[in-house]
Amino acid sequence: MIDLEELSLVSGKAAWMAYLDIYCLDADGALFDAALLSAVAAFSHLQIPVVSMNDDGKVSVVSEEQDEGRDAVNKERRKLKLSRIPFSLTCLLHKKYILADPTAEEESIMDTLVTVVLDSSDQLVSLYKPGGSALANTLAVQDCIALTRQRVKELQMILDETISKMEVD
Repeated sequence: MIDLEELSLVSGKAAWMAYLDIYCLDADGALFDAALLSAVAAFSHLQIPVVSMNDDGKVSVVSEEQDEGRDAVNKERRKLKLSRIPFSLTCLLHKKYILADPTAEEESIMDTLVTVVLDSSDQLVSLYKPGGSALANTLAVQDCIALTRQRVKELQMILDETISKMEVD
């Protein structure tokens, strides 16, 4: 999702490190899906500040109030560009049924779960099926992937709308 070149300040000398901590305040199922979407939203909103670097390699953020005479490494604040944004959908498999986006209560009666992660270009990023009494047959997995494709379109629209509302100049 993040091109590491986007984090580079001076090639071979300085780069940003991106850390993200996610704290769950309340979970009602499909926690991975919610955590991934919140991580995508956070990085979508991230802006790289204007910084300068001294001769010793020390990097400091240049505020708007500081004099314009400092040599900035990057000339203006910019949004982090993301590509191939991942979206996930957890499906519960129970007997012959598939339930998308299960609640915690629904997860408690499941035979097994399948979490599918697709990127914004519809490529499979990850397929996770933890242990469980049921095997995920090929048809069930294909159905989960098809459901995820539908969900990716919905989530992309919601994410785009939310990010545009968060824009601050």
